[in-house]
Amino acid sequence: MAKLRENEIPIFFATDDNYAPFLTVCLKSLLDNASKDYFYKIYVLTTNLSVQLQGRIKQVLTPNSTIEFISLKNELDKISDLFHLRDYYSKETYYRFFIPDLFPDYDKVLYLDCDTIILGDISELYNENIKDYFVAAAQEEVMQTVPLFGEYTRKVLGVPTEQYFNAGVLLINNKRFLKFKIAEKFVELSKQYVFRVTQDEDYLNVLCKKRVKIVDLGWNKTAYKNPAFDDKNLKLVHYKINWKPWHYKDTLYEEYFWEYAKKTDFYEQILKMRDEYGQEKKERDKMQYERLCKMAEEDSNDPNNYNNTVVAFEKQKAKGLVRINYLQLLKKLIGLKERN
Repeated sequence: MAKLRENEIPIFFATDDNYAPFLTVCLKSLLDNASKDYFYKIYVLTTNLSVQLQGRIKQVLTPNSTIEFISLKNELDKISDLFHLRDYYSKETYYRFFIPDLFPDYDKVLYLDCDTIILGDISELYNENIKDYFVAAAQEEVMQTVPLFGEYTRKVLGVPTEQYFNAGVLLINNKRFLKFKIAEKFVELSKQYVFRVTQDEDYLNVLCKKRVKIVDLGWNKTAYKNPAFDDKNLKLVHYKINWKPWHYKDTLYEEYFWEYAKKTDFYEQILKMRDEYGQEKKERDKMQYERLCKMAEEDSNDPNNYNNTVVAFEKQKAKGLVRINYLQLLKKLIGLKERN
């Protein structure tokens, strides 16, 4: 049970050993730029993070922050077969679904991916009013700027591109997640249908549809050039997909990452990662991105994709041919082919 403090801001991360260095850099940037008027209670959800790494991560803490490492191995091993993984994904990425159930005492919480750098005051994002929403989040920039992926959100998920959000930076309304049983619906839906492209993010967008408060892109800016974005609004950089300074030189906004990496115990280790990231791995990254594009196109053209199934069911409902509810829809999806 979470013990609440006055002016406490709960912030959640999920990681394994591999991403511990980037979590530490992220925490350093967050705490250096955060308002001193708040206390930051940091939770790290993990399966098995070594005690040694936990000690190194703790070195960046400040007097107005604490950190707690929570292993979900026993609880989530029971449903680990539901976590559809691909490329760089780990099962820890799905943990955000279960935060409200694990910490019901909080009205709302922040969830942040480890591959981010926070340049603004995180309390500003936390103080967004989300009383009438499931989450507050920024648009998924890749979906907005790459037409193929924008088409995917509309045709496969039934989510308008401008409403599709990135799930790496979330302000979660715990009360609404619990009231509408989002974690339970995720478990049921993931049993019946596999979203191949952005996986956990797709599930969240489907389950939170029309109940999302879109915040400024400055709170989740991808590390690539977007002429429509003014850098004066930059508050958080997200180094996702193939825009990672620990793999590639000359990544946009890399100077912010290295500024904070130098202030951690992991700087030399991360620098070595970049220098040893050879051409073979870069070619693999390119192939993975091309595969991602192909999957988006295939799923968009699939007559049995998720949205087509939902639309067909809704038409039957409108004609009075079926009384639809959520569980009926899930049963309808059982027959769909699971694609790897």
